[in-house]
Amino acid sequence: MKNSFRASLISLGAIGIITEITFQAVPAFTLSWEQTVDTDLRMMNNWDKTLWTQTEFVRVWWFPYTRRAVVWAAEKSDLAPLPPPKSYYDAWLGYHVYHNLLALGQYIPRILPWVEWFVFGMQYGFANGSKSSAIQPSRQALLMNCLYSQFVNEWAIPISKGPEALKRLSSWLNHLTPDDPDYVAHGIPFSAEGLYVHAPVEVRVTETSNSLTPRPHLDPTCTEEATLYLNATLYRPYDQDPPCHARYYQGFEFLMRELGGKPHWAKNFETTGADIEEMYGEKLVEWRNIRNNADPEGMFVGEWHRRFIMGDGPRLALEEVEVGRKKFRKGGVLVEGVVGGFYRWQ
Repeated sequence: MKNSFRASLISLGAIGIITEITFQAVPAFTLSWEQTVDTDLRMMNNWDKTLWTQTEFVRVWWFPYTRRAVVWAAEKSDLAPLPPPKSYYDAWLGYHVYHNLLALGQYIPRILPWVEWFVFGMQYGFANGSKSSAIQPSRQALLMNCLYSQFVNEWAIPISKGPEALKRLSSWLNHLTPDDPDYVAHGIPFSAEGLYVHAPVEVRVTETSNSLTPRPHLDPTCTEEATLYLNATLYRPYDQDPPCHARYYQGFEFLMRELGGKPHWAKNFETTGADIEEMYGEKLVEWRNIRNNADPEGMFVGEWHRRFIMGDGPRLALEEVEVGRKKFRKGGVLVEGVVGGFYRWQ
């Protein structure tokens, strides 16, 4: 029963249907927060000092082309609410200006570094050291506006590898040379020539290495230290796939794998089933055995499961099989699958 529970904690929809759940909640609380925009060098120099321990809640957004970072830090508070400063750019105008600049970047990608400078300068401030603050209910303070349709490729790596990951990604994207003070050898075997990407990269931390709760078989977080999640988001302006999509994620995932990373299961990773086998080893084998015992006919198995986690075993009686895939010129894909002899469209 314990192993079944552990397997079901991250079931990926392939074990069964959850019909009852018990969870623990905390009373609603208020957060007093401050965010600062500064050079990424200042953020990385503070990495092993107080960056992640200065308050209970810390989030970072990294901007590769301007080489800056926004650090958001918050503590619980009993003070009266104080709304954040308002700007005409934060609402309708900013939303549509940014959306259309991203759309223009589909045709002229080289403007994207300027878009990063302009849009996030308007949002957070152009001067290094710019600060803003507020006191809000947690449901507002922790809320993040995802803005537009997007690809989200997020990986978990050891927190100690964070500065190396950001520096190598910066060297690759910015074509840094040894005479640049921020240069490091990126080691990414794919060209970034003509490659321009969206910003920011979300940087966040979770600590599960000291948890006393049962650890899921397919838990991507680290067992020996805190885990750093790096989230490389690419927007799809007006539902169009960005031209940088394939090559950016190819380089990003190479770097993440080299640093011992594992992909976030709910995001848009492109790695292979063989890579997943290597990452999880016997834990994946045990998870598959539990899954197969619970659902021997494959009622809950689809093409995604087969590609990434089910291995090369025989197809199951009720397993969904992909029989057709159609890509659209401006983005998106239509997948045709068959289950038990009946066609359905996804």
